[in-house]
Formats: sequence, structure tokens, C-alpha cells
Amino acid sequence: MQTYAVITATSPCAKIILLRCLRLTVTSLFAGSLAACGGGAGDAHTAATASGGTTPSAATAPAPIAPAPPGIMPSDPPPGMMPTNPPAPVQPAPPPSPPANLTQKPTRAEASRFLAQASFGATRAELDALTQSNLASWLDKQFNAPLTSYDIETKNLVDKFYGGNDSSGPLPNVEIIWRKFAYGNDQLRQRTVWALSQLFVVGKSSTPSDASIGPSFWDALNRNAFGNFRQLLEDVTLSSSMGLYLSYSGNPKEDPLTGSSPDENYGREIMQLFTVGLWMLNQDGSQILDSSGRPIPTYGQAEISGMAKVFTGWGFPRCQNPTASEPLNVCFEAASRLGWAPEKTLAAIESYHSTSEKKILTGKILPAGRPAGQDLKDTLDTLFNHPNVGPFIGKQLIQRFVTSNPSPGYVSRVAAKFADNGAGTRGDMKAVITAVLTDPEARDMARVTNDSHFGKVREPVLRWVNFLRTFTTPNPNGHAYYDFNWMIPAFGQWPYESPSVFNFYRPTYRPPGELSQAGMVAPEMQITHEYTIAASHNAFHLWTGAHNDASANQHLNDYDWLLPIATDPAKLVDTLDELLTYKSLSSGSRAAILSAVQATTYETERVRIALLLFFASPDYLVLK
Repeated sequence: MQTYAVITATSPCAKIILLRCLRLTVTSLFAGSLAACGGGAGDAHTAATASGGTTPSAATAPAPIAPAPPGIMPSDPPPGMMPTNPPAPVQPAPPPSPPANLTQKPTRAEASRFLAQASFGATRAELDALTQSNLASWLDKQFNAPLTSYDIETKNLVDKFYGGNDSSGPLPNVEIIWRKFAYGNDQLRQRTVWALSQLFVVGKSSTPSDASIGPSFWDALNRNAFGNFRQLLEDVTLSSSMGLYLSYSGNPKEDPLTGSSPDENYGREIMQLFTVGLWMLNQDGSQILDSSGRPIPTYGQAEISGMAKVFTGWGFPRCQNPTASEPLNVCFEAASRLGWAPEKTLAAIESYHSTSEKKILTGKILPAGRPAGQDLKDTLDTLFNHPNVGPFIGKQLIQRFVTSNPSPGYVSRVAAKFADNGAGTRGDMKAVITAVLTDPEARDMARVTNDSHFGKVREPVLRWVNFLRTFTTPNPNGHAYYDFNWMIPAFGQWPYESPSVFNFYRPTYRPPGELSQAGMVAPEMQITHEYTIAASHNAFHLWTGAHNDASANQHLNDYDWLLPIATDPAKLVDTLDELLTYKSLSSGSRAAILSAVQATTYETERVRIALLLFFASPDYLVLK
């Protein structure tokens, strides 16, 4: 697969070609090489589509380039079904990684790489501080950083800028996300929140016109990011956003007279996506096979039907007290349309709850005649204690923080911490996150250069927030407005905008070509194509030079400290190499960026060119 981007910039004296041709292949992404190509004829179609062949102005956001190519996001699989992956070819095992020493001072390269994995990117101050401390101390401070609320901060923003109107749409919700991700001091918590939001997915249909319940869902992730997975599972389940998105808010019990059955949506997805997955797993994440060599399903239709009955009778508290003017069915219908501001947490409405016997996972039977709360508790306990949860969730967290293709040993070590944090506690998220980030494989710097199968593609949100965090300051007026109407298609992802409960991409996605043939996955490549590559590069070009006016309600660029360094192009490249690519920039990339920087004598233009090319380079796009 090849994608091209053509980006231009205008200086006071001349038009400088920042990137005549950037060729990205799946292989080169993971190999960390930059392939340059000469000439311009082959790029004409891209140049013509990139904002009409012109450079975006400071006042105008780039228009959408073209509809996204079909087939980028496959349709959802049939309910309760997803094909198993074909057996992966056996890969030569790299040499074992040495144990990570968390109490010694890291080098600047080690510190920069750790911050790239554990936060939204290193700042100069954070890099300096970490090199004078150690990873254990950094983790301890992050775990103990004060907890702040999405809900409260969004309400304050709505009161200040939107006249207190909770129907102001999703923009305030997203503004708070950008501010907390980019400028919050609790970086590890926010990085974990973003990872969890891609496991426990709610899309835009969960909050179509309301600015009140979306942040409460993010708070469920926020307060449980370092808590226990069992409580996280319960808070997500009782979230109004999830109840609306997966259609179990107001889910009625079965009716033998009409033959109707409860909605199966959440009952299926809480198993398939949120806890155990489709197939029985070993603790290293591999599938358990039966005597015929076939994978063993974790559940079948009987369990889906039983779980659907568990999730009946949950709705908004307002509906617990029906009136003649608003009987129960009318209340649920109004809630489903968001005809009034919904409450943030679901409550049990017993008259809607199925009291029949229910078969759930591992052959467990919930007896008939029990209230909704007891059925829910026993079901969540059963899910939480299933042996699949550690490897299933642990592997996906490794993919979100460190590498798309963790070794079986890596998965097994993280799953072990999920099962027991060392003090007999199951589901301790602090222990799990620590295991993900401090595993010998995660901390082994040799894998940056010696293991071409290690690492992950940096998704657009990580790149975008890294730029905000490292090279901008927050707008002092409190706004963080960005026009997501064009940024959503340009990036292929955006908070609240997942196209389905299966996230923006799937953890098992294999792009065509050499990676697939090698049995490797690259989830983020599912939204990496000609459109998002070109559009996101043009967006970065706009942002590196346009926003120094607080009235724009966006960020303020903060890279004047680079201007004195830019008098020496080599030093400028080395400085950004340390911050963005932890001193791993390949010789080919370095030569290409240095050449472009040297093409102008203007320090400001040198900085912009260097930033743009770093953010576009395969050395940066793949987090090793």
C-alpha cells in the first residue's frame, strides 16, 4: 500500500516545497525508513486534491479533500460472530529483553521514549525532570495526581461560553478532552482514559444533541482508570451514554404473548468486546484449541439470550415513577429520543426486568424471580472473574500504549498482574498499566533499531495532541475550539465519533501486504490511507503557523524557544529528534529534513518546516 502527500508553504520570499513526495508503505512504517521520490508528475492528482492545490490560509480550515475510499471500515460482523484470525506464520523470536531498572536515572532517549508511550508526548520541562528522577517516581506521582472531572469542567465551559445551554451540541465535550489531554498534569490517567475509550466505545449517537451525559461517561473512565476493572465495568454499564448507544436503556423483558424478546445488543457486546472476547484464550493471548484444532467459543446464542434478559429493566431514574401523563412506555420513548435532558446514570425499573431463569457465561444459571440489581451484580462478577479477561484486555492495552504485536510472554506477564497485583487483588488497573509500561520488552531500547516487528503506528489523535502538548500553550480565554466537521474526516477519528462499537479500527486488523503475510497486525492502519495522510499533513501545516491570536479560540503556538536553535539547522534537527523520535531518526530521514531546513534562512520558516517533516516522517509515525 502506498500513500502520497504533497504539502507546500509560503515564505515572504519564496514558495518552498516542504514535502515533494512522501511514500509510506506498511513495511517502511515499521522499518522506520523514509523513502523519498523525485519528480512531480506522479503526484499531480494529490496536489490537485489537497485543498484545491493551495496552501490553507491562517483563517480558513482546509476543505475536505474527497470522500474516504470505500471499505476503510468494514461493516460490523453478524451478532455474536467474528471470524477467527488465520494462523500467524511463526516469527523468529528476538533475544530476551533485559529486566527494566525503574529506579535508575533514564537517559534522555529512554525518557523521551517512555513519555511517548505513557503520555501524550514529552515537553522540554518533563524530559529534563524525568532524566533527573526515575520511572518509578514518575509513575508514583502520576498515580497520585489529583483527579479532575470532565463533567464539572464541561459544565463550567458551557456556562462560560454557551450560555449554560446543555443542548449546545458535542463541541464543549470535545473542547474539554483536548484541554485535559494536551495540558493536563495527570498525563498517564488521560492517556489511559483515551485507551479505555477505545475499548469501551460510545459513539456520537449516544449524545446526539446534549452536552451533559457525554462527559459523565468519560468520568466513568477517568475515575476508574487507576481503580479496579470490576468497578469500571459496572460504571460503564450503568452509564446513560452506554445505555443509549447500545440500546438497552428501556430494554423490556420478553413477552410470551407477542413473542418479543429483549434487545441483545449490550448483552452480546459486553462479552465480545468489553471482557472475554469470542474465543477461549490461554494466558498468553493465544486461542485454546479443541481436540480437532479448532478454537473454542466463549459463548453461544443461549448465553446471548440470557445476557439480554439481564440487561432488561434499566433506564433513566425519572421513569421509575410513571404518571398518567407520562406512562412508562412514553417515558422510555422520550428518553430514547433525548426529548428531555437525561439523567447520567441508569436505574432499575423492576416492572421491565425479566424475572425468568437466565443462562450466562461458563454455564452459570441465574435463578428465576430475582431483582435487576442482583442479576446485574452476579453477571458482572462472572464476567470479571472469567480467565479470558486478563489476556483479552491486557493485550489490547499493550496495543494502545506500546506495540501492536506483543510477544506471548509480554501478554502473559500483563495478564498475570490482572489476575493478581501481588497482594491478592484481581483487576487492579494500576498494576496492569504499570506492567504494560515497564515490561522488559516495553523498556528495551534495542528493540527500536533491532526489532522490525516491534512498535505501533501513532494514531492521529496521539499525533495531534503531541503537537499541542509540546509546541503550544492553552488559550488563556479557556477555549479550545477546533472545527471537527472537517477534522473528523481528515483524521479518521475523533472523540465521540467512532463509526461503530468496534472502535475506529479493530485490534486484529491486518493491512494487505507484507505485514499480513508475516501474520502481524497494525490496527491504526485501518484509518491510514491516501485521504487521511494528505489531509492530516495539511492540517499540521496549518497549525504550525496560524494560531497566535487568542481570538481564534484555539491554541497559541509556543516554539519561540526553537528560533535561536534554528540558526544551526543540524542542532534544530537534533533537538526535535530528542523530543519526538527519542534520538532514533534514521539517516535518510535526517538528511531529507536537514536539506529542507537548510533551503531557507528564515528561522521561523525553518522551525515550521522541521516540525512538519518530523510529524510526517515514518520515524515519528511509528512509535517504536
